[in-house]
Amino acid sequence: MTLLTNAKNLSLKLTWLDRILAALLWLTAIVFVAGLVHIVSIFALPELAQKDAFSRLSALAKPGQLSLLPPPVPGREYAPFEDPALVQAVCLYDLDFGPLELSADIPSDGFLSFSFRTRTGRVFYSMTDKAASQGKLDVIVLTAKQLETVEAGDDEGELPQELRLTAPELKGFILINALVAFPSERANIEALVKAMSCETSEEPAK
Repeated sequence: MTLLTNAKNLSLKLTWLDRILAALLWLTAIVFVAGLVHIVSIFALPELAQKDAFSRLSALAKPGQLSLLPPPVPGREYAPFEDPALVQAVCLYDLDFGPLELSADIPSDGFLSFSFRTRTGRVFYSMTDKAASQGKLDVIVLTAKQLETVEAGDDEGELPQELRLTAPELKGFILINALVAFPSERANIEALVKAMSCETSEEPAK
């Protein structure tokens, strides 16, 4: 009887020991996989950073200039939601060189949209042609420090004539979409978008 009891106790101890060893092996495997993923992520980060929206668009435009995007080709999209029925343009900005000023004459008909994005393409402000005042749209994109400098030079009692947007990052871009209702209108819509002004002001970043 004693031998049987001792055998059962030994079997129970071995069972608990097996469970503890299995748990330790499982935890070791999790730590190993997590460490491996972390190491791979560190090595892959520089390569992935070079493929963000700002970097891809830099092949077509320089900060402070407006450039039309080429017609969309599957697998070679430069901007999100590319559509053959749209004329699309981008204006890259790097606020290290100063605020960006966007100016556009807005027609009474048609459709235009403007989305202000970070370098990865995240939208932090958007609007349509309905935001224009008397057929004119003026926007300044700047940092919080640059905004303080601009506001310090404002005349008291006068409201700013332009929309001032504080960008969450130094680098980003403006995506402009213009609807082409009929194929015959494309040349006119492209000319309308090309006439927009997108320039970096001479004021240095603070």
